[in-house]
Amino acid sequence: MNKSDNFHDTPIFYEKEKIVNFIPRDVECEYLQVPKTVYLSENDIHKKLIHSLEKPFNSPSLSDLISNHYKNHTITVLVDDNTRPNIHTKTLLPLIEDQLLKLGVKKSDIRVLIATGTHQPPTDSQIQAHILGDLYSEWKNRVWVHDCDANSFHVDLGFSSAKTPILVDKRILESDIVIPLSDSEYHYFAGVAGSVKLILPGVSGRKTVRVNHSKIFDLDYGFKQECRMGNIEGNVAIQDIREIVSSIQKTHSVPIFVIDAILDKGKFVDIFAGDPLTIHEHALTSLSKIRDVQLQKRGDLVIIGKPSVNYYQAGKGLNAASHAVKLGGAILLLAGCPEGIGPDEYLETMQEVRDKSYREAMQWVIRNKCSPTTFEIGIQNAVDLFRILEFTQGNLHLYSSFLDAKLMKDVFRINTLPFNLSPEENLRKFVTKFIADNPKSKIVVFEDYNLLAKDK
Repeated sequence: MNKSDNFHDTPIFYEKEKIVNFIPRDVECEYLQVPKTVYLSENDIHKKLIHSLEKPFNSPSLSDLISNHYKNHTITVLVDDNTRPNIHTKTLLPLIEDQLLKLGVKKSDIRVLIATGTHQPPTDSQIQAHILGDLYSEWKNRVWVHDCDANSFHVDLGFSSAKTPILVDKRILESDIVIPLSDSEYHYFAGVAGSVKLILPGVSGRKTVRVNHSKIFDLDYGFKQECRMGNIEGNVAIQDIREIVSSIQKTHSVPIFVIDAILDKGKFVDIFAGDPLTIHEHALTSLSKIRDVQLQKRGDLVIIGKPSVNYYQAGKGLNAASHAVKLGGAILLLAGCPEGIGPDEYLETMQEVRDKSYREAMQWVIRNKCSPTTFEIGIQNAVDLFRILEFTQGNLHLYSSFLDAKLMKDVFRINTLPFNLSPEENLRKFVTKFIADNPKSKIVVFEDYNLLAKDK
């Protein structure tokens, strides 16, 4: 008998390391997998891109936009920063450039603007390693980096109907055409990331992001119930973003042509292009087919992996797991986090409330740090963490080779697994003890942290 015969078939990743054989066969287990998906071949990717440029959604074709709007100034391609995988960037950027050159755009007029939002602007080495890869030498002299605090680079466009000040990188407004190049994915409070989010927060001023994001909070639930993964209806944050993007495009006459990709496990599922709001809605429809999974029963223990540069990014894994865990159940998150915690504001906020109960801490943070004048990126994760801590009654666990166990326990109130064995052996040891302490428990394992578990 093979060793694997004694365990459920529930592969999961710790960063790039695949872990198998950790849940005994006699334990009740539900493995949440990506629905069967057809991936595009390399040739299909090129064909699909060309088709999307010629037959976009609710927009003139790229060739028509070039004919009508290119005035020998700049065609600006927005790309994700170094906190994202950028598989789509490295694959599609040279193909897009090739099409622009064929349409008569001068190479020197094609620029990349890295949409950092409120993240720390990446260094040259980070741009090469995490954004452009082998394309770096070709593009390095045509790269701009957004800085949300560089006020001299921002143009004030007034206010949205939700009273959000609109401060946008002036290089967007000075471009003949703006091409956000995104890979849409579910987002834990904006509903769907990609497309419109490359404008806000991507190339917006800190004040714009602060006011927009401060709209999501609720003293009872942490986030307003509409501000959740996979939902844009009634979602105040994303609807505000959509209005602002539409205003930039229509009121301020900036042609925005989104090129969007849907990826799964690093492979292309779909590519489409066109009007930013239409693309945002289409992405939601496409994502629901490969991300929504039916949960038979919530788990006593949920295990999820979230490859992450820092713990702030790893919070998206906890949020996804919270949709599948029962009240008082436990979550185990596997996340490397080689760059530490993330935004200083996240750590500082957690330290300020370390002596308060979960609910008291959550509400204190919302009251004191989540207003339009006080909010900083990172603080929303503190709010969501306290919501999850309260729901699980403190049963949160972390497996990471980089984060300090004492810091995670004392400040973030998360128990860490020892790192003295292989990931598989450590995980198996944890599961064995959990089952011994909680007989007849059900375990839920996520194949992918982007999955949205929906109750029956």
